[in-house]
Amino acid sequence: MPTIFLFLEYGLAVAASTYCLSFFFSEHTVAQNVVLLVHFFTGLILMVISFIMGLIQATKSANSFLKHFFRLSPGFCFADGLASLALRRQGLKLGSGSGTFDWDVTGASICYLGAEVVIYFLLTLGLEAFPQNFSSTSIKGLCSTFRRFYRGESQSLLDPLLESNGDNGSSIADDDIDVQLERERVLSGSDDNAIIYLQNLRKVYLGGINHSSKVAVHSLTFSVQQGECFGFLGTNGAGKTTTLSMLTGEESPTSGTAYIFGKDILEHPKAARQNIGYCPQFDALLEFLTVQEHLELYARIKGVPEIRVKDVVDEKLIEFDLWKHSNKPSYSLSGGNKRKLSVAIAMIGDPPIVILDEPSTGMDPIAKRFMWNVISRLSTRRGKTAVILTTHSMNEAQALCTRIGIMVGGRLRCIGSPQHLKTRYGNHLELEIKPTEVNFTELDNLCRKIQERLFDFSFHTRSILSDLEICIGGSDGITSDNVAEISLTREMIILIARWLGNENSIRALVSLTPITDSFFGEQLSEQLIRDGISVGGIPLRIFSEWWLAREKFLLIDSVILASFPGATFHGCNGLSVNYQLPYREGSSLADIFGYLEHNRSKLGIAEYSISQSTLETIFNHFASGQ
Repeated sequence: MPTIFLFLEYGLAVAASTYCLSFFFSEHTVAQNVVLLVHFFTGLILMVISFIMGLIQATKSANSFLKHFFRLSPGFCFADGLASLALRRQGLKLGSGSGTFDWDVTGASICYLGAEVVIYFLLTLGLEAFPQNFSSTSIKGLCSTFRRFYRGESQSLLDPLLESNGDNGSSIADDDIDVQLERERVLSGSDDNAIIYLQNLRKVYLGGINHSSKVAVHSLTFSVQQGECFGFLGTNGAGKTTTLSMLTGEESPTSGTAYIFGKDILEHPKAARQNIGYCPQFDALLEFLTVQEHLELYARIKGVPEIRVKDVVDEKLIEFDLWKHSNKPSYSLSGGNKRKLSVAIAMIGDPPIVILDEPSTGMDPIAKRFMWNVISRLSTRRGKTAVILTTHSMNEAQALCTRIGIMVGGRLRCIGSPQHLKTRYGNHLELEIKPTEVNFTELDNLCRKIQERLFDFSFHTRSILSDLEICIGGSDGITSDNVAEISLTREMIILIARWLGNENSIRALVSLTPITDSFFGEQLSEQLIRDGISVGGIPLRIFSEWWLAREKFLLIDSVILASFPGATFHGCNGLSVNYQLPYREGSSLADIFGYLEHNRSKLGIAEYSISQSTLETIFNHFASGQ
């Protein structure tokens, strides 16, 4: 009978105590390993130590005193009770009475375990029921505060960063005017229609070898209104996912807070999270549950009445085109269908706020467009749900978002509608020009010209003549009437460039030094010249075609840079060249089109296009500062 009591009480006590210990950890793998070690050392190891101390005359009294503290561990009570019971039955342990429930045998362990079952269970309920005062967030905050005090770190890290940012030395006063206006509007409380407020939300990660700190999110302040799709853009490490983790309760803010339908995420985290549907960046699916079972599970978790569960699940299966996959386990789904299921889970129950962390990752263009239509219908068309969307696709942001905020280094650098950002930060036009193809007659004439010069020069320089004889199989094949199949060596290319008037740039290419000619696709030039030389030479016709195309690009470059002051070269892929043309007072698109049309034949332009700055260009501009 005592053994049964010990096992039953130990099971309940260790479950409750383990649940309490789990609040100190944020990762389940770390919690599992540490808790197992804690129970092992406070159970078996501590019992052995106590047993040895009880055998030694000098430590007997200390052991009797310390046992009162040792028994706070369920593992010790269980191990000590079983050991005492075994010794009692073998006649090696004498108690004050003859029963096995003696206090010195199993009585103390059973009583302590019974008390621990109640105490740890009530403590667990307290940690769950009072999140502000006793939650894991508070415990983690207490632990981190103790670590900071132990390391001697400044408490100022917990204060809102109002003066300066230690990462880049910039202050809130240096923020963009739109960001400042958004901050003033939110902090003054003048935005009555918003359902999400972020007020000076900040996250600082402490640690590292030098106990350094990293500001992941810096005094973030903005709001999201009902029916709005807010695009949260930024490079990897900009702080987007950290911000979303604080809104969903996965991370606790270092300072500042956020309000969801007026509920503070720190004081009322459960009430705030009841209004959120969340699609994480990585699919959080149970691999052996089917699609339909996933939706039914989360529908019940979100409080959908049982009588409506089937209708709600069928609606989402049809809406996300998952009906034909409804009975498939999640591990057998493709990446795109897994993302569809994750978004469907986030939207089930019609939450007023949906947070989507890169929802279209891994989808093909058709599935991506389908997903865009669903999100657009949910937010902007119905006008009921607020959507916070993070993405790396500028097309997705352009198609869905009514407002966009670009985050760099934990700071909000700009905010506004897509067209507002283009107008404000796109202070230039994008010009793309594709020249005409190389004319066959020009190519043939240049080949003959080079061949004749090489033929004439070969009589004065025997080394070149020897190279020519090797390349074309003898001197009899060199004539001026036809184009011989000549492979140009390094010396020949430099000599030809000297004749054609551009020796310096070609010499840099063939001498394998850093390329000084930054025009006409350095990659193409490098591949043509360097790779061609490494395999024994470049065919004369290929080199001549490359040279003529290069001359076309150089002509276009010189005319564009001279005709449009402030224009900058923005890349060339060998087929077309891109420029950024600044807005000039008194000029218009009509003037630019007219000039290009007037000089189209002279410059040899086959196609050209002029467009406003894209979101991608603006995003790259801000991201380059991280």
